[in-house]
Order: sequence, then structure tokens, then C-alpha cells
Amino acid sequence: MILVKSVFQNIFKREYAVFIRRNSSSAFLSDDAIDWDYYSNPSNFVEIASNMMERKVQVDLRDVLGQLHELKDAQNDPALYKALKDSLTPKLIWFPNRTHPKAKGNKSTEPLVIEKVGKKEVFSYFPSTFHTLTKRLNLLRTKHLGHMSGHKSYFLKHDLASLEQALVKFALSKLKKKGFEIFSVPDIVPKSFLENCGMRTENKHSQVFHIDSSWAPDLCLSGTSEMALASYFSKVTIDFSEYPLKMCAASRCFRAEAKRSQKEKGIFRVHQFTKVEMFGITSNETGEESEALFEEFISIQKEMYTELGLHFQILEMPPSELGLPAYRKIDMEAWIPTLKSYGEISSASNCTDYQSRRIGLKYNSPSGQLRFCHTLNATACAIPRLLIAILENFQNLDGSVRIPIPLQKYMKKDVIRDKFEEKMICMKPTM
Repeated sequence: MILVKSVFQNIFKREYAVFIRRNSSSAFLSDDAIDWDYYSNPSNFVEIASNMMERKVQVDLRDVLGQLHELKDAQNDPALYKALKDSLTPKLIWFPNRTHPKAKGNKSTEPLVIEKVGKKEVFSYFPSTFHTLTKRLNLLRTKHLGHMSGHKSYFLKHDLASLEQALVKFALSKLKKKGFEIFSVPDIVPKSFLENCGMRTENKHSQVFHIDSSWAPDLCLSGTSEMALASYFSKVTIDFSEYPLKMCAASRCFRAEAKRSQKEKGIFRVHQFTKVEMFGITSNETGEESEALFEEFISIQKEMYTELGLHFQILEMPPSELGLPAYRKIDMEAWIPTLKSYGEISSASNCTDYQSRRIGLKYNSPSGQLRFCHTLNATACAIPRLLIAILENFQNLDGSVRIPIPLQKYMKKDVIRDKFEEKMICMKPTM
């Protein structure tokens, strides 16, 4: 632990003000952000093409592969070689990571259920929905909030707000015991931070909120603390003896997209929410280091949701669901009784060297070489989805809600029973 702390204490002394003037997506790219040896090798072209198709990435692949062929033949012509690399870089930077064999093994576009944990709650009556429970106990407000932050705005109140804080404390306490360093991170970050982590910020499917600011262009609201935690290590070389590094942060997360399916009505998918995120960095001597930490992250998620008393399933995500940076991705879904289906509560991704190449994160190998690290991320708790799962699964016939045992010490009670009475004169919308 002392070694880990020394890394965090000594990495940066430079001011964050320099980020303001670095407002292009290429500003943080290291010279070897692209694995040119891999992409310029014709023996890899079939794998590259197959990976692009499986992950449903839209690109003029014939044009790119043609230029890569030219690049291989232009190594004795420095001017042409540089021109080709300059042309290819903005295209290859948005190529996805390679795909883990276990993800490739799923030929379906649907996730593969690899494990189910716990048992479904059995009710002797028709259970109430999360919306009904929170309305009865006056714990949530979602109506008449368009004037605040638009569609999907909400207020958690009284015991529901306390339950949110209890989940955060439970997660952080668990992670601290597991050897994680706790961070508090910026919610406003440069666009390049997000792009170097593999998130599109400009296309029509972008989930990113941009900040309109004349004094600091190209700033965005962060979609997850992963972006800030990864960029904390931008242009850094770490000693081999420090690995693996494990850190976590509780932050507000901002997502522009909000689907309107039946499952995602209410606060299941919203524009901003609280999340505790795990982030890890490993060496890459054998290729197994990041996979070992990935399994540790999954084990922690499984342990937490089991202790909370939830029934959930663990999914191996197919190539089409990996996103750009992930080499492998595991999701977990909790049982939602009134929907008679599962809803996603967490995700874990091994991004190998995809992000580290783009942010310039390396380590000193025992062999004396500088190598790129591997990065990983995983959800510890995502609110309000866990609130939905807890209230629906722990409800009683009288409308009260039992509090999961690990959260009771933070709530100072074992049941949510009393309706919250507003201490305000008027709660009706006025014209």
C-alpha cells in the first residue's frame, strides 16, 4: 500500500490549467497511440476486418486497408510514410480494441448468461412497482421538473436519498478494505479526456453533454469517473514494482441519451446519476495480469450484490456490445419483480492497452523496456438502478421496505416505513 500511495502522491505537480489550451482530440495522443506494427502487418488484415464487422463499426475498411498496404511499402520513403500515417491516424484512432476469445466465442448478438446468483424473491401477493412504492412513501419526485434540467430530472427524498448515500458508503468501505485508493475526481473534463478513453463526443449517437463556454472551449460533463482517473495518469511512466494499481471514486455521471422503453421508464435510465467506479492499471509482461485483475473486479461486484441480497445474472457480452475500448466486458443484471425481467446494474471492462496508448501511460519493464500498461474499469454501485432493485425485492405487503443488512448501519434503521411529510407550505406547481 505504501508503494501505491507513493505513485499517487508524486505523479502530478503540474497545473491543470495547461489542459485548457489542449482542446483538440489529438492533443494528448502519444506518438505511438496507434499500434502500427499490428495494423501495417498484412497477416492481420483478415482479423482486423472480422473484428470491425463483429463489432459493427461503420468505416470504409477497403480504403483503410489499402492505405495500410501502401504504408508497408513506403517505409523507405520518409515523406510518403509520414503522409500516410497522418492520413490514417484519425481513422485508426477510432478502430475498436481487439476482442477476447470468450467474447468472440459468442456468435449471437445477444449476451451469454454464464451464471445466476441467489434466488428470486417469492411474493404471496402482487408486488408493487418502484414507482408505486416511492409514491406511497413520498420518496421521489419526477413530475413538473422540466424547468430544472429537462426530461428525466428527479429528486430523491428522505430515506431514498439516505439509501443512496448508504450504498455509496457501503461500496467505498468495501473497496478500501480490498486495497483501493479512494479519489474525488472532476466532473468537468476536456473533450480529449473522453476521446482518449474511447468515447465519441461528436457523432449523432454521442452520450456526451458539452459545456458552452467562451473561456474554456471543448469541456464536457464526464460520463463516469473512469475518464478522469485514466487521464490522471496521462504522460506518466510507472515503476513495475507498483502494479497492480487499484483506485475508486464516487461521482456524478452525465449521459445525454435516455431511451424510452418500458423497462427504462422512470429513473432506470437518466441524464445524471451517482456511481462508484473501480479503475485499475496493470503491467503487461505475460498478457495475463489484466485478466487476473478483471476477474478480481468481477469477484468484488459479485460479493457486493450477494451481500445486498439481490438475485442477479452475470453476462458475457458479445463483440457488438463491447464499445470501442473494451477487449472483454462482463455485465450484471438484477431481477426486477414487477417487470419479470432483469435490469443492468453493473459492467466491467478490460481495455488492455487501448486507453494507455492514447494517454501515454507506460511502465518500466524488468527487461528494461518501456511498455504500455493495461487499464480496466468496473461499476461498484450505480444509483438509481440499485435503488429500484432493492425497493422492489425488499418490499412488504404493507408497503414498507426492508433495508438490506449491510446498509442498516448507515441508515440507522432496518425498515423504511413512514411516509415522508413535506415541510413546505405549497407543493403544487404554479403558473
